[in-house]
Amino acid sequence: MAVITVQADPSRHYKPRTLINAKQSDLTLALAKDYNTAGERLTYAASMHRHARITLGDDPLASARMLYRYLRQHRVSTLNIAGNGLATLSRYRWDQAMVNAWTFEVLAHVLPHWPLTLIRSGGQTGADMAGLVAGHALGIDVLAYMPAGYRQRASDGSDYNNTPAQIEQQIRDGARRATGRPG
Repeated sequence: MAVITVQADPSRHYKPRTLINAKQSDLTLALAKDYNTAGERLTYAASMHRHARITLGDDPLASARMLYRYLRQHRVSTLNIAGNGLATLSRYRWDQAMVNAWTFEVLAHVLPHWPLTLIRSGGQTGADMAGLVAGHALGIDVLAYMPAGYRQRASDGSDYNNTPAQIEQQIRDGARRATGRPG
């Protein structure tokens, strides 16, 4: 059974957890529609040569093939999944369920050919959460390393705090929906 770990950085700011997630992974995968946001620029700078980009909404099989090439090239065991949050994605008419389902489909094509030991992310809405959801749904251990207070940003741009149990529940519920399992 895949393990869900939820941890908080001492800082309530987003930058420290972005830096740690990039540093403690073999590759950072950015899933986005807009790569020019402050968060995307920081993620790119933090991961530099260990960074890959795949545009949300592209053909899932083609995206999976591209991801497989990145994983093989960098010999990835631990993958950090980052990207646009719902505050950005909502402008493109993407909601969390859509991001979860697309990310699940991409990873479901890849994982039989390149197993991962851990998927980590900053635990934000959008791409971060979708990586955790897809990883858990596919039986991979996941780690949400988040700002203090387990902060997330809503689609309206406001920040709110959670508990670790609430984050775990988001992951479990998302995984059930992404796989089409009831409950």
